[in-house]
Amino acid sequence: MPRWFLILFLLLSAFPSLNAQDKFKSSTYFGIHGGVNLSSVAFSPQVYDQVLLTSRNMGIVFRHISEPNIGFQAEFNLAGKGWEEKNDSVGTYIRRLETIDLPVTAAFVFGKKTFRFSFALGPYVSYLRDEKETIKINDPIYLKEYFNVPVENNWEFGFTGIVGFEFHTKLGVLGARSSYSHSLTTLFTPRGEKVYFHGSRNQVINIGLFYMIKL
Repeated sequence: MPRWFLILFLLLSAFPSLNAQDKFKSSTYFGIHGGVNLSSVAFSPQVYDQVLLTSRNMGIVFRHISEPNIGFQAEFNLAGKGWEEKNDSVGTYIRRLETIDLPVTAAFVFGKKTFRFSFALGPYVSYLRDEKETIKINDPIYLKEYFNVPVENNWEFGFTGIVGFEFHTKLGVLGARSSYSHSLTTLFTPRGEKVYFHGSRNQVINIGLFYMIKL
């Protein structure tokens, strides 16, 4: 029997046992996250002099990886949203929105060692808990028709994407992440003569940290 054939036979015989040792095992994680939201609203017609509004975001996260590199992730978040209009000659207007967000996403995790890369994408539903206005306008003629008008749609539906990197250690999983969320529903509903906007959709960029433990 040729020597190379014997070596190949031994390698093929050993492969099943090596594959059994590396057999995939599902994993489940639970943890917390927190960070900063940078929010604005996509208005139509456009609202000029709009700047990003800074607020906080925090919540809990549950992740289950059922297949190699693939699983799902669910979160319960308390989020700050809204927008700010700022003009040095006119003044400042701020509308802060406090919401409960429930994103459920497909999760993808790449890497098997300490350092790993994660990506998640999927829908979210949001409920408006509270809103607050700050109006500092120099002249009443610059007051706009939607000032002091409450948001009309308390429920919001949209999509979110999350990217991050994480370190898996014996003490848990520590990482940093960034996300972008875009609403498909509007804050104000056009109706009759009181048409403020044809479109008013929340847009939120989040930057933060997270910590999870393996269950």
